[in-house]
Amino acid sequence: MLDRLLRASPSPRRDFLGRAGAAFGLTLAATLPRAVVAEATPRDFDQDADWLKGLTGKHRQLFDMPLPEDGFGLLHIRNYMNTWRDAFGMKDSEINAVGTLYGKATPLGFTDEMWAKYKFGAVLEITDATTKAPLARNMFYHPQTGDNFAFGFFDASIEALQARGVLFILCNNALHFWAMRLSAAGMGTADDIAKDLLAHVLPKVVVVPGMVVAINQAQEAHISYMKL
Repeated sequence: MLDRLLRASPSPRRDFLGRAGAAFGLTLAATLPRAVVAEATPRDFDQDADWLKGLTGKHRQLFDMPLPEDGFGLLHIRNYMNTWRDAFGMKDSEINAVGTLYGKATPLGFTDEMWAKYKFGAVLEITDATTKAPLARNMFYHPQTGDNFAFGFFDASIEALQARGVLFILCNNALHFWAMRLSAAGMGTADDIAKDLLAHVLPKVVVVPGMVVAINQAQEAHISYMKL
């Protein structure tokens, strides 16, 4: 079932989210060994959510982005930053934006090496505009000329947004579910794949225990919320 979800068309968005929620939260968990389910929610995370402590800007918003959509969600974050700056004269240091990486957007948080090794482009059905083959690198982090990324607004890349202070958080639960899916495809044990992915998270991306809790923590901290 998870394979079909990961390969499904991202439209309509609400339909995907409904089905993905059932798969990630219920159906898949019910079929996983107990040890793997426990490993997806480790006890050594800080319940105080240290990632929130640096968000001290006057304007703060979390962008809920479960789908890659060729960087369309990242473009929203870029527009949020630019509008506060250009229309209202705010400095980047006075603005906080948080982007979420979970669901089908989980691979956006990994290095090119992981994209090549685990065939994320093929699973997500993203084609490299230059080679016409499944994308074997993370264009969302550092797009190249010719990439079909964010309508050509390359300053909406993860790397460019991080340089402006945007924080990206990656769901540990989703990472482990991806590890299970890749293991089922014969790419190694789920434990080894999860360790590999965790060792190759993009610089400055913060891994959080579960996105459902991270979003709750952000709202409790009075950070505004936008669904993409």
